[in-house]
Amino acid sequence: MAARELNRQNQIAPELALAQGPVPTGQLDGGATDGAALLAAYDAHLQLLENRPKTTAGTYRSHVKGFLRYLATAHPSVALSEVTKLHIRAWFLHEANRGIAPVTRSTKLFAVRSFYRFLIAEDMSEENPASLVTLASPVRSRIEFYSDAEADAIIEWASVQPGLRWQVGRAMLLTLRYTGLRLDELVNLRTEEVDLEARRISLVGKGRKPRVVPFPYLLADALREYLDEVRPKLPASSYLFANPRGNRRLRGRYGPRALHDLVAEAGTSAGAGGRHFPHRWRHTYATSLIRRGVDIHVVQRLMGHSNIATTSRYLHLSDADLIDAIDRAFPES
Repeated sequence: MAARELNRQNQIAPELALAQGPVPTGQLDGGATDGAALLAAYDAHLQLLENRPKTTAGTYRSHVKGFLRYLATAHPSVALSEVTKLHIRAWFLHEANRGIAPVTRSTKLFAVRSFYRFLIAEDMSEENPASLVTLASPVRSRIEFYSDAEADAIIEWASVQPGLRWQVGRAMLLTLRYTGLRLDELVNLRTEEVDLEARRISLVGKGRKPRVVPFPYLLADALREYLDEVRPKLPASSYLFANPRGNRRLRGRYGPRALHDLVAEAGTSAGAGGRHFPHRWRHTYATSLIRRGVDIHVVQRLMGHSNIATTSRYLHLSDADLIDAIDRAFPES
């Protein structure tokens, strides 16, 4: 009944659209603005002006979409330019009651702050009420990484599997292990970006930042073998890695979901504990560098982190690391 009434009202005022229907329209300075067009403009703002990668832009847009839906149902008479920190706090209470995790709520806050920066830039609002809202810092979960033995066992397992899929899989796992590339960076890596003689990858990473990633001789040899013996058997394209079983849309490259599945299958089959996902290999790469004594600022550059605080997360030490440190500092006389 309420839904029918809201739909009836929407014929008069589009800003009251149902949450499960089209994106509700926000009221800006008393006038109705098409919600879909507003989100499209915001998406362009994120990618072109804030230099956000597509994945981040998509996440922010989705969170803002949810925020607009909340306003349309809970505060239909409030224009976006009239939203206060109290409205935003009420939304976060609503999200918490829905069971939304603290980490996700923090991302939602970043998204709404960004959205109001866009509105201010477009003269649609004078203030950013989201900048006045703070949330308790979420407790970060323990970083999951593979020990050297686990990483070696997974790659060894992939190496002995039959078929073209695992010939490609082994090369991809080795690349993850010895470069720490992000998932999107790996599946979008082009052959021309890999210099086997110089042993380096030149790519444009997260935030469209150019980055050079050197790699060891071991990986150079493995990729040379892959390019000579395996890549010619795969769909032709400019991408380094291609899925032999890929669909037409992904023909000539490796899709993110296929990589997720491959990593999960290899990790589980090799008997490694915990969850298995591509980013765990990135954690493994950074942890290996730190444990081998590489300076944290060097690790920061290799990982492509803008902030050293992000890199410092990898300064986690196990009990065994602490014991080894004490034994090295105070050896038996």
